[in-house]
Amino acid sequence: MRWPVEGLAAPAPASAAARTSPQGDGGGDEGPAFPAGAAWWAVPGAVVGIVLAGLGASIGYGLTNSKTSAASDLLGEAGLWVAMLGTVVFVSRRYGTGSLARDYHLAIKAKDLLWGAVALGCALVVVQGVLGVFAGTKFAGSNDEIITQQKSHELGLVTVALLVALGAPFFEELFFRGFLRTTLRRRFGAHGAIWLQAVFFGLAHFGESATALGNVSVVLAMLGVGTVLGYTAKLTGRLGAGMVAHCLFNLLAVVLVL
Repeated sequence: MRWPVEGLAAPAPASAAARTSPQGDGGGDEGPAFPAGAAWWAVPGAVVGIVLAGLGASIGYGLTNSKTSAASDLLGEAGLWVAMLGTVVFVSRRYGTGSLARDYHLAIKAKDLLWGAVALGCALVVVQGVLGVFAGTKFAGSNDEIITQQKSHELGLVTVALLVALGAPFFEELFFRGFLRTTLRRRFGAHGAIWLQAVFFGLAHFGESATALGNVSVVLAMLGVGTVLGYTAKLTGRLGAGMVAHCLFNLLAVVLVL
C-alpha cells in the first residue's frame, strides 16, 4: 500500500527534479537539496498559525460562549493546521520539486503499521521515563486537558478524539518530521536535524499543562516523542510510520481519559 499525496503538488521544475534523489518518492531518506535558510520559513508559519488559531478559538467562543467547547478546539486547531500546511507547500514549491511526497516523503506502506507499533512502544517508554522522573514534584504535568474537558459531552469528545487522533498526526508529522527535519538537515546533519525538530516539537506543546511548572515535564516528554518519531522517519524513509505511531499514541491518551 502506498499513499503519496500528489494532489497538493505543483509540476516539478527540471532544476528541482535534478536535485532530488531517485528514492525521493518515499523510498529513502534523501530529498531535494533545500537551502539551509529554508527552515526559517517555520518562523512566519508559526506566527501565522498562532494568529489563526487564536482567531479560530475566538470564533468558537463567540458561537458557543465557552472557551473549552469542541467548536473552539476545532476552529483553533484548524487555524494552526492551515498555517502548517501552507508553510510546507510554499517551501516545497519555492525550493523543492513541488511534490510533498518527493520533498517530505509523505507516503505510507502496509509495513508502516508494524513500524508505527514499534515506534509507539519506544515513545511510551520515553514518556513514562520522563514522567517517572518528575512524579510527585511540582514539575509533573499533563497535556490531556483538551480531552478531559469534553468527558461530559459525547459529541465534543468524539470531535476532539478525531482532532487528536487524525488531524494532529497528519499535520504535525508533515510539519516537524517532514518539513522541519528535512530543511534543517543540510546545516545540522541528519541527527542534529532530528534533535532540533524534536526540541521545537516539545516547545510547541508548552502551555498545555494545567500548571505553569507542569509544562517542564510536558515539553520534555514531547521532546522525547519527537525524537522517536524523527528517527522513525529517518529509518523508514517515509512519514507514514510516524503518523501511525502518533495516531495510536493520541488514541491511547483518549482511551486512558475515558
